[in-house]
Amino acid sequence: MLLSLIRTNATPSETTGILLIGGKPFCGTLEPPTVPNAAHPKGAIPLGWYKLTLTKSPHFGRVLPLVNYVPGFEGIRIHAGNTVKDTAGCILVGQLSGTMLLHSRTFEQDLIAKLQKHPEDEHYIEITTPDRFYTEHCSSTHALACLFGGAQLDLD
Repeated sequence: MLLSLIRTNATPSETTGILLIGGKPFCGTLEPPTVPNAAHPKGAIPLGWYKLTLTKSPHFGRVLPLVNYVPGFEGIRIHAGNTVKDTAGCILVGQLSGTMLLHSRTFEQDLIAKLQKHPEDEHYIEITTPDRFYTEHCSSTHALACLFGGAQLDLD
């Protein structure tokens, strides 16, 4: 299963985005800023493709997606959280409302259920920006429809 995290807004204090599952919008995301600062000395993880595995987190005590082979980072997870203070580099999931996430635990549980539904599949996450996503996945005339999971848009 392929997840795509499209970073849509990066500020000096946080990074927000959209998580797609199989090319369809699933939820909002919240990460540390892409440029390191005092509160987040490493910043957000680099753009790229990463393998995901479902393992029990020693820190959280429950099964969470682990983002593997991130250069310069260890123990990066996808999990629930409400503000950028809830992450030390991990990807937080939920309903984005400004710079906060709502219903985060529900989205975390739904994500894990979707990944567990296909245990035989390898799971990957692509972390990208809108322009790179369009270039790699979409034709220029249908880029917005592609981004939003094939939604029909009236381009006339």
